[in-house]
Amino acid sequence: MLKIGLVGGVKEFHGMTFAEMFNGYDRDKAVSKNWGALYEARVGEDARITHIWNEKKEDAEEVAEICNIENVAPDIESVLGKVDGVIIVDDCTMKHQRRAIPFLKAGIPTFIDKPLSPDVKEAEEIVGLARKHNTGIMSCSALRYAKETKEIREGKHDLGKILTGFAICREWQGSLIFYGIHAMELLYSVVGPGIESVRNIGEKAKDILIVKYKDGRKFIVSAYEKIAPTFQINLYGTNGNVSITAEDSDFFYSEMLRDFVRMVKTGKEPFLPDETLEIIKALVIDERARGSAGSD
Repeated sequence: MLKIGLVGGVKEFHGMTFAEMFNGYDRDKAVSKNWGALYEARVGEDARITHIWNEKKEDAEEVAEICNIENVAPDIESVLGKVDGVIIVDDCTMKHQRRAIPFLKAGIPTFIDKPLSPDVKEAEEIVGLARKHNTGIMSCSALRYAKETKEIREGKHDLGKILTGFAICREWQGSLIFYGIHAMELLYSVVGPGIESVRNIGEKAKDILIVKYKDGRKFIVSAYEKIAPTFQINLYGTNGNVSITAEDSDFFYSEMLRDFVRMVKTGKEPFLPDETLEIIKALVIDERARGSAGSD
């Protein structure tokens, strides 16, 4: 049985979701604490969360009680050496990634919840640290694993050559990086790497990104704060077109976590960290270049 640590942000939405999918939960206790969405998907029987840490110890204790996590750590250092892999949970501060550093240095396979960083240099330094210590690293939006795009990603949907497309999601407090990453990664999971330049012709809370690929294709990624929640992508190819709304969060969260478990087992990263860096760079440039001519 692989031992997984859950670090930071444990009472935020992702933290509770990840705990539920690894360990299950006591439904009555979860309902009594107003947990909201309760997920039925499970990661598998060969890994479970055994250690949990959070700045607010009472939050860690609550999640531990509901999801049967044996060890509530008094500090991050107490998780080191006790787990086979660690999940650094998004805590809505975009500083959560800094908690990964001791685990990367210790050679513990690490999943860093989205976004890897709102700063390109820091993101590059984190990946560099993983490389220096030969540590498996994974960071992404779960929309990379959307069930609704699976056939396209696997080449089973005959669109021909995808020539252009449009992806959109809701924005959060004017931060393109924090939540726009979902729309960007939904597109990226289908089209793949190779971004040449980015341009943002929108404004705060109404971002409209023009993403140009090295092969000349252009795509639009948009994030609007006041729209109803959605993760949607439209793709147009030489043989057909398709409009997809990603809705099965049970699937995309659990598939992402299964890939993380496989990385812990094998040491093989499910995708290159360079892809994550390309996405982060595009979003950071776009957020800084709102309304301007953009940047390469």
